Amino acid sequence: MAHNLADLFEHAADAYGDDRLAVVENDRRLTYTGLDEEANRWCSVLADLGVGAGDHVAVHLRNGVDCLALILGILKLRAVPISVNYRYSGAELRYLYDYSDACVLVFHREFGAAVAGAAEGLDSVRHTIAVDDGSGVEPLPAGALDARALLAAASPERPDVERSADDLFLVFTGGTTGKPKGVMWRQEDLWRSLGGGADYHTGEPVPDEFHQSRSGLAGDPMRYLILLPLIHTSGLMPSFTGLFAGGTMHYIPHFRADEALEEIESEKIQVAVVAGDAMVRPIIERLRECGADTSSMFMISSGAALFSPSVKSDLLGLRPDLMIMDAFGSSESGFGGLGVVTKADLDDGSLFTDHGPRIPRGTTLQLVDDFDEPLPDDSTEIGWIVKSGYQPSGYYKDPAKSAETFREVAGTMRVFTGDRGRYDGPATIIMLGRGSQVINSGGEKIFAEEVEAALKAVDGIVDAVVLGIPDERFGHRVGAVIEWAVGHDGRFDEVEASLRGSLAGFKVPAALWVVEKVERHPSSKTDYGWARKLVADRAPDHDRRTRRERGTDQDRRTDVEGASA
Repeated sequence: MAHNLADLFEHAADAYGDDRLAVVENDRRLTYTGLDEEANRWCSVLADLGVGAGDHVAVHLRNGVDCLALILGILKLRAVPISVNYRYSGAELRYLYDYSDACVLVFHREFGAAVAGAAEGLDSVRHTIAVDDGSGVEPLPAGALDARALLAAASPERPDVERSADDLFLVFTGGTTGKPKGVMWRQEDLWRSLGGGADYHTGEPVPDEFHQSRSGLAGDPMRYLILLPLIHTSGLMPSFTGLFAGGTMHYIPHFRADEALEEIESEKIQVAVVAGDAMVRPIIERLRECGADTSSMFMISSGAALFSPSVKSDLLGLRPDLMIMDAFGSSESGFGGLGVVTKADLDDGSLFTDHGPRIPRGTTLQLVDDFDEPLPDDSTEIGWIVKSGYQPSGYYKDPAKSAETFREVAGTMRVFTGDRGRYDGPATIIMLGRGSQVINSGGEKIFAEEVEAALKAVDGIVDAVVLGIPDERFGHRVGAVIEWAVGHDGRFDEVEASLRGSLAGFKVPAALWVVEKVERHPSSKTDYGWARKLVADRAPDHDRRTRRERGTDQDRRTDVEGASA
């Protein structure tokens, strides 16, 4: 046996058998034995189509039993699952299929037309398989196979495959600032970093590959509601961590706040895995309306997206006994740290004292300057967050980007996460935001995430994306795309007044674009490409620069004392 994700799941299936539920999706409820057999059927289907070790299989599915079982079946074969962003279409979808070298595409029928257009003529794609989702969508790609018929004829027996800890797992980035990239992980390193193969606080490896399945026998199974997509590591790896330890994973194919609350109440969910504000805010609004019983839930764990202090405060106001876990990490770095927030942080005011989440450094996180020199622990400078420990081997088919992201600092290989932060004592880093989203306005560095959090705290604003917009005087100014709450009257002067209570004047957006819905990736990460295109295509709905045609910018005089004038 090896430290391999498929082996680790099989250990759990052997330990829990038919005695525990493994996965729930609406009326589909599979025990560990049932999920193992369904994964084996997918394994048999793919093997019959000629898929073997090292082959790439594209997973173009929403959350649910089929998605989880397919991924496990691919791993059982030593093949490589390729996660497909189901919001992609056209050229971007074709790019991912081609770049990833997928030989088989498995998709829900609702995506049939997009798959047909994107896969046509690609030599690498040998087969497409349609999974029935009740949509009845036509047309499908020419020659598409029916998953239901294939699975009905497939064997539920485990394949006789000897796996390796070195087997490849490709994690695809969300493509928030460009085309998606494949990050190459050894399966053991991914497990150690994100799958419970090491202590999340100390980094100490677990004693053996049976540790998780053995420890899960000691108590009742935990019930998890995974709202993040399985095609994203922030959804898949918590699922694997829970499964390896005997938990029950609950999924709903489409995120809707009312359905999430219904699942929490009816299934007595204990832990919900979410994507920050984008999911928690509508849950809070619906919870206020319906008063659902969420008393079974003791923890909400967030990853992949901003979870602002104002939304945490609203949640703790409704559920003061709740523990909030804010996970820091990325496709490249794996697990980076956990920020823990409780009502005590709300009561003592510390929830609102920092620009971003406070992350324990542990033994792996460090700050370096622009020349890759480590910053001393007592430094007050803003630096780049780098991580040591378990990490990928590089980017798929991109050695130049690999050399840029994975490099030595003081004799140790580090992942340059692209995030900026500063020390808050020797044990903690305050995460300020992505370096790629820093706005340089007349020499002042402004973190987009800080302004986004402030906008979301304004009454009437449901969601916001912040980005730099060209400005003749300062090079760039802050711009924002905002979504009003239903029925809000949209007073821009009130927004500006509210922001000035928490932000320096030069950080207040100079221009605002209003949309019916802020677009996000399935993981709820910000879609900056969409925002940049929107801002370039039309004039803002509000631009306060028109009031300063003579160049007398009060914000700049007040906040930076004319240094940029």
